[in-house]
Amino acid sequence: LGVLLITFGLILLFFLLMNVDRRFREYAGRSLVRPYNFFSDIRDRRLIPNAQTAVLSFICSGALGVFLATMLVGFSGHDGAGRYFAKLLPSLVYAPLTGISLSYSTLIIAGTALTFSATVLLAGVMRFAAIFIRGRYYFADTYNIAVWSLQPLSFFLIYDLIVPRMDMDQTTAAISLMLLIAIKLWCYFRLLKGAGVLFDIYPTKIYGYGALFIALVVAI
Repeated sequence: LGVLLITFGLILLFFLLMNVDRRFREYAGRSLVRPYNFFSDIRDRRLIPNAQTAVLSFICSGALGVFLATMLVGFSGHDGAGRYFAKLLPSLVYAPLTGISLSYSTLIIAGTALTFSATVLLAGVMRFAAIFIRGRYYFADTYNIAVWSLQPLSFFLIYDLIVPRMDMDQTTAAISLMLLIAIKLWCYFRLLKGAGVLFDIYPTKIYGYGALFIALVVAI
């Protein structure tokens, strides 16, 4: 019941944000349908206030945090699940989680905080990379690119309402994994597109670097 209330709260916050600011509602749609034009607006600094972007980041982080917490708690008693989590997660991340895997609320808070912090860190890395590119860029520019590139994470809110009622079996694990990979790849290529628009890099070049990075990760 608690996780459903948290999910409903995030959904309510998202729709409240859309209803309060008409521009936010328009940008949320354009970000998904016409990302190139949307990221061009970010480059030209024609976007909603950074405070609302931060709220969107919190919503997306919470959506992913609830999803990950549900997976860890749901499969904590599953035979062999720990072995798979140990392979999928770095030891520095998985080892501390083993001690709190039964605390649903702690996992949700930790997952949300880590995702939110990762978004800020990603924006910081992009801002650092901007030092080597001609042009004047600010942290607000890279932060907006990072947050809005990760907007598809909000779709986890729909799944978060369903997955707690599902049986934690192999089918649920397969569906969840495919959904996680699909949305992560979507966010990744949106991030590449956003960075390419902001830094004025040819799409072929930045997608090539992005594909090379994925190949490297898969190989490792």
